Amino acid sequence: MKKVGIITLTKNANYGNVLQNIAMQKIVNELGFEAETILNLTNSPLFNKKIFSFTNLVKWILNYNGYRENEKRNENFRKCCSKNLQYSNVTYNNGRFSKEPTGYEYFITGSDQVWNPTFGFATEFELLGFVPKNRKISYAASFGVDNLDMLSDSRKDDIRHYLAEFSSISVREDSGERIVRNLCSTPVETHVDPTLLLKRQEWEMLAIKPKFNLKKPYILVYMLGEISAEYQTAIKKIAKQNNAEIINALKGKCKVINPLEFIWLINNATYVCTDSFHASVFSIIFHTKLYIFNRRDQHANQNSRFTSLLRQCGIQKDKVIYKKNLEDSSIDWECVDKYIEKERERSFEYLKKALSKEKVVVNQIEILNKKDCCGCSACAQACVKKCITMRTDYEGFTYPEVDLSTCVQCGLCKKACPIINADSNSNEMLHYPAYAAFADIEDVRLRSSSGGIFTLLAENVLHKGGMVFGAAFDDEFMVSHIGIEHIEEITRLQGSKYLQSRIENTYYEAKVALDAGRQVLYSGTACQIAGLKGYLKKEYPNLLTLDVLCHGVPSPKVWNRYLRSQEVLHNGHVRRTFFRHKKYGWKTYALLLEFSNNKAYERIFAEDPFMQMFLSNICLRPSCYACKFKNLSRPSDITIGDCWGIDNIYPEMDDDKGTSIVFVHSEKGMDLLKKIMGEMTYKEGNIEELLPNTADSRKSVSPHPNRNAFFAALDAGENCDELLKFVKPKVSIFGKVKRKLKTIVRMN
Repeated sequence: MKKVGIITLTKNANYGNVLQNIAMQKIVNELGFEAETILNLTNSPLFNKKIFSFTNLVKWILNYNGYRENEKRNENFRKCCSKNLQYSNVTYNNGRFSKEPTGYEYFITGSDQVWNPTFGFATEFELLGFVPKNRKISYAASFGVDNLDMLSDSRKDDIRHYLAEFSSISVREDSGERIVRNLCSTPVETHVDPTLLLKRQEWEMLAIKPKFNLKKPYILVYMLGEISAEYQTAIKKIAKQNNAEIINALKGKCKVINPLEFIWLINNATYVCTDSFHASVFSIIFHTKLYIFNRRDQHANQNSRFTSLLRQCGIQKDKVIYKKNLEDSSIDWECVDKYIEKERERSFEYLKKALSKEKVVVNQIEILNKKDCCGCSACAQACVKKCITMRTDYEGFTYPEVDLSTCVQCGLCKKACPIINADSNSNEMLHYPAYAAFADIEDVRLRSSSGGIFTLLAENVLHKGGMVFGAAFDDEFMVSHIGIEHIEEITRLQGSKYLQSRIENTYYEAKVALDAGRQVLYSGTACQIAGLKGYLKKEYPNLLTLDVLCHGVPSPKVWNRYLRSQEVLHNGHVRRTFFRHKKYGWKTYALLLEFSNNKAYERIFAEDPFMQMFLSNICLRPSCYACKFKNLSRPSDITIGDCWGIDNIYPEMDDDKGTSIVFVHSEKGMDLLKKIMGEMTYKEGNIEELLPNTADSRKSVSPHPNRNAFFAALDAGENCDELLKFVKPKVSIFGKVKRKLKTIVRMN
């Protein structure tokens, strides 16, 4: 049976999330498919396994903030989900899948507020950025807000890009339809929430009576927002009119009930008073009288959800929306059921059509997951029709965008891609030596980030009339690749730049020089070197490539925010930047900014906001968390980087001025290195000692758990000092107690 993957909200113990997921799976199964939901484990209190800790033990003992009830509630939700939902063996966590989500004929995103950006959703995951075209379906997806005015243009552009990839879109609210129409030209329709696709009898069969006694009649109160004094008075009045007890679904024994017990309470209530969308839906399904209250403590207006729901069900707003002069308005439930049945039929027709579309085979670059694009732009430079542009997303990273109206499906872009062709880009390990080395001229070392070996290699090529390509700062102190032809230009390429460099047109420029017979030394990260080779499509004997060991590349947007804030703080424009200033030595390096007013800013990495964000892995490119090139088998001729273990391996070479590790992958690389050996101090060593397999340059780092929240705050305009809260969360009182106890134990 063909499988359909469902992407929806799964992180929290939320009644609506689970109930609409149950409905969606049942409907997809009825249509002849096998539905599975892919769990998003990112910061999920519901499905992430609790690790025993001192803090959690104290919380349990003290029942801090209702800890025991919350744990019991989560346990009941998990049991309910396990019994009523089918989950994929693929999970998603912090921007990465546990394994490739293959084997699915289609993916459906929705329903519920999967596209609500104020809740941190509407990301690549919820917008199916990892799914090929014509296999992505949205059903009753909700933005949860009336508009996207709270978002930056870059964030809206990112959402627009993903929505344009759908062949058709289904949203839950009229406001969602307006949002989509304002963003893109993709056809869009509104459909009812999946819970309304199941009939009353089906839900009654699923409903479970709670394991505690209830006095009838009762008014069920389920308010997620603040219950003001005015609202309390209104609820008491309803209870008095109906001679009913008031039961708060978020207090007492009700607090720990599971979703199917929750709908039993709605079905058996005399009245439901709520500000919840799904509590309103089930009141309508079960013909339970209800009053809908405006939620008072929300960041954005969510009233459009109720407006669309009532329209779809044929219910007049003044019958159920709270107003001060309460009236016991009757509803024609037979008429409501007819409205719902029409919407149900229309929704089924949409899903049948969406799940029967033929898959289209495309022969152009298609980024299905941002981790599969390193931003090298080889695809754009390889395109003979120039129909690929590199678009910057809201995180500040660039990705290819294809103009399908001019694309001829030649496939050159895919052939150039270093990620698609990763297995064919790396040289075999040829057992060339590895070295610890540094330049003999001290000034060269001090102007370099490590041992100055790149400068010696570049000078050798330039002396012979060749060209050297590498990363340089532009006038705005962003980083781009440039080509140089003169010795005096080397200073522009010296020193680390902890940013993703824009390749610009340098692949083409390198090819022109190579075709003219000139020697070329092209330096960059391993993925950029692989991109160059994919673009060139053949070996050049006069091409030398050098890659630099890489931790990962941080967002240029973060760096730009940091620089501009520093300029405001120092009342001057940045004039020079040094990422690895060696004033305090090679090992205790500092970031140095010099300004036009002769002021300077200098901080060691541990004290600088940008470097803290970079080294905490919170702002790296998604592909850096799953790098294809972090191994000893590199696509270059030579690899260089910092030799951090030199004090233990060759202490006599450790003068704290910078030592490089150099390892070679080809005969060309070995020949070039031999030409500069007379200008450097070096010792041959064991690669496993010089670069242990625990180093970040040999294994991908893991994304910071707060990465999504960090970029949302960045996009909202927070400065770097404010963004640091995501890197270093506040320590709770329990954390402080734990530290104190550990200190006491050590002292004793």
